[in-house]
Amino acid sequence: MSDEQHTPCPACFQGYRMDGTPKGTMEKLGGLEYYYSPGKPDQKDKAIVIGVDMFGFGVPNCKIIADWFAEKTGWPVFVPDLLEGDHIDPASLGSNLDALEEPMAKKPFLTRMAITLGAVWTFGYKIGPRFLARHSMGHVVPLAEKFCHDLEKEKGFKSLGYVGYCFGGTVSVFLAKADSAVDALVCFHPGGPKPAEWANIAKPFLLVLPEEDFAFDRSKSTVLPMLEKVPVETKVIDDNPGTTHGFGCRPNMAKPQIRQAFERGLEHTKDWFEAHL
Repeated sequence: MSDEQHTPCPACFQGYRMDGTPKGTMEKLGGLEYYYSPGKPDQKDKAIVIGVDMFGFGVPNCKIIADWFAEKTGWPVFVPDLLEGDHIDPASLGSNLDALEEPMAKKPFLTRMAITLGAVWTFGYKIGPRFLARHSMGHVVPLAEKFCHDLEKEKGFKSLGYVGYCFGGTVSVFLAKADSAVDALVCFHPGGPKPAEWANIAKPFLLVLPEEDFAFDRSKSTVLPMLEKVPVETKVIDDNPGTTHGFGCRPNMAKPQIRQAFERGLEHTKDWFEAHL
């Protein structure tokens, strides 16, 4: 794991800012900043942890999603800053990736090529591979593990659910191992990790996929057969037509299909945690 990185795809750098004003607060635990949405005062045994995408706190989406879970479950929700303030600035990307909001298979060949080349240029010149090197799984996963252990030790929680999106979804696979402090996990459109890591999943695990995903090609993936063999309950949800990588945390709410898929994803996650925590 030490040198493994999140595998970016063009849609990793595209998305939409969600409307709304976060209701929680920024706090710090074990040296790591986090967003906190408190839930109900009498809920002190269970909590949800959200793993951010590469936009991190650069957009309010993860905070708004945290507030939704806190309201609907009553449990406190924590969003650790796993990027340590080094999130992607949406303003640096421009508008050249807007066309990725729909599955590429529906577009003409030349359009697909132009979009893909634009995405490669954006990553290479505006973000750079050093971003992923700074935030390798070997660096980020220990941060996430420590944060979850600190929630148990310092805050007294007995059950933790973790839901990760994109970059945070990659982290979720590593957090699903047997000695993790997390008890149940949900993973939206991850960009990795290597197939062998999926065989180590030892906690109830829900995987939610879009219709099309550069980073997770269902037709070629060896991961789905692995999930059927791990010794815990797993489930794959992929009935999300019209969606691409990122719909779970950066949805275009103006498009009914995408909005509905996003809202179903929230409900699926809530149901999974209520069943396994």
